[in-house]
Amino acid sequence: MSPRRAAMTAAEAARVLGVARGAAWAEVRVAYRDQIRSHHPDHAGESSSGRAARIIEAYRVLDHARTERGPGSPAPGARSVPPAPPDAGTDVSDLVGDSWRRHRHRPPEGLAPAVWRLDGGTLLLAAPADETFRWLVEAAHDIGEVTYVDGSVPIMEVLCRFEGEPATSLLLTLQGRAAGTEVFCTVESIEDRPAPPTESVVDLLELALHRRTHPETAG
Repeated sequence: MSPRRAAMTAAEAARVLGVARGAAWAEVRVAYRDQIRSHHPDHAGESSSGRAARIIEAYRVLDHARTERGPGSPAPGARSVPPAPPDAGTDVSDLVGDSWRRHRHRPPEGLAPAVWRLDGGTLLLAAPADETFRWLVEAAHDIGEVTYVDGSVPIMEVLCRFEGEPATSLLLTLQGRAAGTEVFCTVESIEDRPAPPTESVVDLLELALHRRTHPETAG
């Protein structure tokens, strides 16, 4: 497994996305979408996967910094820097264990591929990016309304409304790897209240996918 590089700072993240430090969040979001479209491996080739991972990491770092400044600061003792996406050369079996080897074959017809949780905001599906994207669109309807789709990247946004929580945007960015597809998830409130924890929203998405992997557990 490749050694982990030093955590990216907010200043470095702003440079990666090409925005000024302290730029309005709407500007950061637009810059992220533009950058990931340009440098995603599906468009620019596999050699750009490292650049795409840096762009995703930069977005996470700035999102985390924005949250820390607001009322939704993490609890004492929480990790101060969001985890970086795994390096392009990381062996996925190092992350999910031997179960990956048992489940990476194609699932029976009509069932979703196996899904693993790599960290609080990252899922891994045992399927190519186009198939993963289709299953995510279907699963997303269980937790909200799909409001933005760009299948060429691919990227999608889901508007979620949970009881007692503000309207929440869930942004999903996919990156295919040799062993499957990683789904990077970021969460933000679109109201003047802090968003629910990313992990909680991704829990619901993971459950929706799991129900399609094991339909006998639905209900």
